[in-house]
Amino acid sequence: MEENTFMKQLYLMDHCIKVGVSMIKVFPSFNFLTVINLSYTKLENEGAIAFVNALKSSAPSLEVIELAGNNITDEAAPAIAACLAAKRHLKKLNLSQNDLEDEGCVDIVESMEDLELEYVDMSYNKLTRRGALNLAHIVVTKESLKMLNIDGNMISVRGIEEVKEIFKNFPKLLGPLDENVDDDDDDDDLRERNDLEDFEDEFVSYFIYY
Repeated sequence: MEENTFMKQLYLMDHCIKVGVSMIKVFPSFNFLTVINLSYTKLENEGAIAFVNALKSSAPSLEVIELAGNNITDEAAPAIAACLAAKRHLKKLNLSQNDLEDEGCVDIVESMEDLELEYVDMSYNKLTRRGALNLAHIVVTKESLKMLNIDGNMISVRGIEEVKEIFKNFPKLLGPLDENVDDDDDDDDLRERNDLEDFEDEFVSYFIYY
């Protein structure tokens, strides 16, 4: 009966944002699960948070979590991070095509430190240089890593070069970075130039006034 209920939820999830809520009572009975794919199921934050909260105490042997294309933002990141930290056997994490920004990425990255991940996909989110570097620094240390994908974000040219430098000894483990939209606001050099210009303007004004 429980299995039939679970299959019914899988069938409904394309039409129900609150699928995570409705599955809370079901997941504890499915400790045998090793792969969960809820990509493009309209979870959004409410469904994603309910889902990972339910998953945290079940499926201890889980190896794959697919949550791509669910409009997940930083709001759900702490709950996702708490769930990931409990999944010691996790090999693949797919959070591509969501709306995660640097703050959410940092939360999630911190939960990865003790995981032997092989595939991490955070492509097509809203990561800038900061989020990309945090993620790269953590995953590059993992001997298990086979691929990191952070393409399609908003990583500056400088950030891309820094990520490549982090992976200089393991270039095959880093996916393409061709489709990043250069976020000038994330460029530290630009901020430094602006700060310098502001300082110079103030100095000149003070000098003239004096």
